[in-house]
Amino acid sequence: MSTDTQPGAESPADAFVAQPFLREQLGLNGDHARAAGDGADSFRDGADGDGRARLPVDIRASLEQVRPDRGRFHGAKFSLGYFPAREVFAMDADKFGYLTKPKVRSKSRLPLNANSRALLEKLGHLMGNSGRETAPDSTTPSGYTYVGQFVDHDITLDVSSALDSPTLVDAHVINNMRSPLLDLDSVYGRGPAVDAFLYAAPAPGEPASAFRMLLGTNLPSGLGGAGGSAGAAGMVAHTDFDVPRTSALTAIIGDPRNNENLIVSQLHLTMLRFHNAIVDSLVASGFAGDIFVEAKRQATLHYQWAVVHDFLPRICGQAAVDDALASAPGFPPPGSPFTMPVEFSVAAYRFGHSMIRDEYWLNFELRNKPMSDVFAFIHEPHLPVRSNWVVDFNAFFETGIPVPVFNNARKIDSVLASALEDLDGNGIPNELMGVLAVRNLLRGLVLGLPSGQATAAALGVPVLSTAHLTAGLPADEVAVLQEQGGLLLQKTPLWYYVLREAMVAANGEHLGPLGAKIVADTFARMLRRDALSLLNVPFAPTLGAAPGTFTFADLVRVAKVIGV
Repeated sequence: MSTDTQPGAESPADAFVAQPFLREQLGLNGDHARAAGDGADSFRDGADGDGRARLPVDIRASLEQVRPDRGRFHGAKFSLGYFPAREVFAMDADKFGYLTKPKVRSKSRLPLNANSRALLEKLGHLMGNSGRETAPDSTTPSGYTYVGQFVDHDITLDVSSALDSPTLVDAHVINNMRSPLLDLDSVYGRGPAVDAFLYAAPAPGEPASAFRMLLGTNLPSGLGGAGGSAGAAGMVAHTDFDVPRTSALTAIIGDPRNNENLIVSQLHLTMLRFHNAIVDSLVASGFAGDIFVEAKRQATLHYQWAVVHDFLPRICGQAAVDDALASAPGFPPPGSPFTMPVEFSVAAYRFGHSMIRDEYWLNFELRNKPMSDVFAFIHEPHLPVRSNWVVDFNAFFETGIPVPVFNNARKIDSVLASALEDLDGNGIPNELMGVLAVRNLLRGLVLGLPSGQATAAALGVPVLSTAHLTAGLPADEVAVLQEQGGLLLQKTPLWYYVLREAMVAANGEHLGPLGAKIVADTFARMLRRDALSLLNVPFAPTLGAAPGTFTFADLVRVAKVIGV
């Protein structure tokens, strides 16, 4: 695989190339002059007519969306000034980058102009047209849609790339504000020595190292959750099946994006309970070492095992995972510099948006609930999570406990769930999410991503023909692809190409050859560079239903969230 070796920003000031307004505010342009405006100081450079420094429109919109009544942190943009300086200025701070060489990108990317933007906006809106969905559900349990989201929040966070940039933005100057390691830092934060607010103290008489994750309470609203083998009769009025929250009902978790919808929030809770179950087991066995360290080690390695041996084969196909693992010894060694490739984060790994269902069977009382409810019931006035809205994960993972309706994910294709067009359920497209496909496409344009065809050729993967790319598409979508002399057929946006490839090459059941290679190889590289990962330390899972195996169905079983 060809890769750029540029490690990241050349100087601290370069960290703000993607945020010129912040350069001005911090005086990095050498101008500290201020102008008074309505009693407040603001910088002259980048100031509005009243002397106030301009707040970029995407950050201003994001701050409105993250208010408690919406809590939309996914895709939100923030000032780098919100983050610790060490994570922004350090020469070894994590950055984004590219898989492909500059020559491949420069020759194959779409021109950054108004015509390209207009074409991508047309294509994006068609992708969000719910009337185009004709494919049946996939065979993949829909729990893996949200495993994918949880994992994404564990490894990437781009808060500074701008969709409306008039010039190309080099991914190397964009900070990745999550550690690109499968280390569960979204669960553990910086540990009980620093982020003590995430933890519950050991019970009286227990070893002092028996730190458990803090759990939340539920709003009493009746029976809910998993009924287990008893079905509906096994449901209870849960009292501790929510993430912990402040008095203002803000989730006390390592990544606020894990509280943006009910399902991923309940999955985060499951990870908290998974750690706690391991602590319980270690205490009961009389473990003499540091219980927290051992519990975290076991939880992280089992999580990594489930990602590699359960999640990735379902998303990439087993052959692509096997190839990536076989190549891992040749990847850069533990501790090596790493840049998160935008071909992965902005394109190939965004397959999950097409897997979202419009409706979910949540438990025996909440049948066929629309996605708008899945979002609404994780915000005020429904917090803490109502006891009758606790999710039954037997309907999301193959646990062996039957439910009346099992939620299979939708196939990976170029059609997004209509629910993403109206998350508030009021008939008005949401400002940030209602045009999700357009935002994805424009982000790839601004970052100068190579075309799908050029990326496939560069990585040694068979290239889709035009006939394959358009096979089965409705006439209006083909017409957009053919505009401007077939520009989008010659230089197909990488994200769109990966989605189409999945449907053409794998009937939407998993990613096609290019998407699978990018995703599987990126995970193998992340694990290879982590000295404590399962690729670098001896490990065999012990918590699975069968010796030497462990899946996410095992994880929810160990976490005791599926009933008995």
